[in-house]
Amino acid sequence: MAELVYVFIIMAILMGIFCMFVIARDLLISERERRQKKNDNQIVERIVVEEKPVVKETVCEPIAVEEVATTEVNDDSAVVFSTATQTLEEKYLELSQEHKGYYDEIVKYAMAVEGSKRFKNESYEEYKVGKNRLVRLKIKRGVIVCELVIPNLTFKTYVADNKVAMKHAPATIKVVDEVAFTAVKDSIDIAVKAIEEERAYRKEQAKIRRKQKRENAQ
Repeated sequence: MAELVYVFIIMAILMGIFCMFVIARDLLISERERRQKKNDNQIVERIVVEEKPVVKETVCEPIAVEEVATTEVNDDSAVVFSTATQTLEEKYLELSQEHKGYYDEIVKYAMAVEGSKRFKNESYEEYKVGKNRLVRLKIKRGVIVCELVIPNLTFKTYVADNKVAMKHAPATIKVVDEVAFTAVKDSIDIAVKAIEEERAYRKEQAKIRRKQKRENAQ
């Protein structure tokens, strides 16, 4: 039993390291893009100031882009930058019909799970059963990204018994084809099964504790 626990801990650590590597890579890419855009903005702003320090009237029309959009104004001698961060709904509307179908089917699949609840904001859409996440859907650069946390009873029990402060990193799947789409649905099924096993385990443990209390009271 101890060997199985050690093997599981090692696998969990490796998974955590891999997830941290992926997150760090995405952060580095995002930071590099942000710095590049910041430099571009500074260059354009200097040009605007040199040509015309005061812009009396500007009319900006937002363009559907994620980060920064250039917009021409009525005054021919000035250029103004406007930031327009897209909402989840706006990103969804830009998906192809095929990928909209993937998104809708994942949502329907998660909603069909007994006891699932929906949480949605401008950045993502999430479905949970109790405190357990089934799936979180995002859209990044025109690609559907699903984040899933698969509960593991053995690991959670070990962490709780040993009072170890650890957070299970989510698994990420980019839904770009039918294979990835099927993998998301299968992962939801695995998560549901794990949640049910955990519920059954906790009920059994509660029965044992009640029985021990009765025996101690006698």
